[in-house]
Amino acid sequence: MQVCKKLLRVAQMNSADVSRAQTWADDLVRWEAKGWGDAGNAMKRVAARAKVPFSKVWALKYRPPKEIASHVLSRLEAAHAAERERQLRKLADETALTALVAGPDHRAVRAAGALLRAAAVESDDSGDDLVPPTLGTRARSSRRLPPPELTDLPLFRAADPRP
Repeated sequence: MQVCKKLLRVAQMNSADVSRAQTWADDLVRWEAKGWGDAGNAMKRVAARAKVPFSKVWALKYRPPKEIASHVLSRLEAAHAAERERQLRKLADETALTALVAGPDHRAVRAAGALLRAAAVESDDSGDDLVPPTLGTRARSSRRLPPPELTDLPLFRAADPRP
């Protein structure tokens, strides 16, 4: 009876690992794909970046295995975490730039700030490097302004709170 329970627990852990690997691989391929017909090439790029065989990424998408090797799982997890962190840093930069143009009270800036705070709470570490220090006056003085050829556009002039 004990052996049967132990085997069941191992089988459940394997299916959970496969499910997590599928989620990470799907996210990575979706983030990498440049359009509808680019899924195969995106899988190749993801496999190369994560140092995982292409066949493993393809199998996770189209023919889920019963179990997955620990090194494949850890490499997919590391690649997923790195890409997610890169995207959050990019969002933080874009939020600060949007705060410069539209103001810190704009709804897009508030929504992005809330998303960044939620991601910081969700992550294991503090995540303080993801959230901009403030989106008010200190952010305006610490960030460089966009080039003049971009700020000369009518929309930027209308959204700019400065005289």
